[in-house]
Amino acid sequence: MTADPGPATLPLRRAGSDGPLRIGVLVSATGANLRTLIDLGHAEPDRYEVALVASHGTRSKALGLAREHGIEAWPGDFDAHCGTASRASGPAERAVYRRRAREWHDRLDARIAGWESANGPLDLVVLAYHRWIEGDLLTRYHGRMINQHPGDLTVLDAARRRVLTGNDPVALAMSLGHTATRTSCFLVDDSHDGGALLCQGPPVPVRRGVGPAAQELEQKGLSDRPCLEWTVRAFAAGSLALAPDTHPDGSRVVLVDGVATPLGGRQLSARETPEEM
Repeated sequence: MTADPGPATLPLRRAGSDGPLRIGVLVSATGANLRTLIDLGHAEPDRYEVALVASHGTRSKALGLAREHGIEAWPGDFDAHCGTASRASGPAERAVYRRRAREWHDRLDARIAGWESANGPLDLVVLAYHRWIEGDLLTRYHGRMINQHPGDLTVLDAARRRVLTGNDPVALAMSLGHTATRTSCFLVDDSHDGGALLCQGPPVPVRRGVGPAAQELEQKGLSDRPCLEWTVRAFAAGSLALAPDTHPDGSRVVLVDGVATPLGGRQLSARETPEEM
């Protein structure tokens, strides 16, 4: 079920805020999306700043990338506290896993709140993150947390549900015979990959003989990066808002500079640069 932020138009960031957009990043793997944000901050330090990085694990390469650039970076112990979702086989075990996961993220939220008291607030939280989030962290960053998802979330089934959700959307798209894949950036809510779609990167054609891992690697540069850049620029400019209307999948219609967008939000083409978008 998608969280209802209310019937009125909801601006996602007020234009004209002082200082750069201060970004926190939750990471899991290589740090490709984190590098995009760091590069953006280096190119335009008066507009963008990656201020904090946190992970659910200790081995993410993204933690090292953050430290290389002088960004405070926190490893985590999620699996030690919560176990893994794949091993929670029955209803009782799944309930325990979900409770522990919420507790873990609530503690992370409290730690971030303490950090903000000493260092100033974060304006936006970006997820390049392999865990579902519930609880206080999700509540406090409502309307200010986005997720990069390597699947085309405009693909719906007969019941108007999103098809390419979950952990392996590239492999699923290829198994279904899709001729291209693309990244979707959405506003995180209490659903599983069901939030309002803000932007989609350019479609990346599936080349013959290429497997899902190679396809996803190519997609990181050709679709992930421009999708995230556009979305962060739009947040910083105060260009994004949610309309009271909904799409067939139940997600809110996204306004860009007051203009309603189709399901998928701003859909980028390979010909555009971030400055032109």
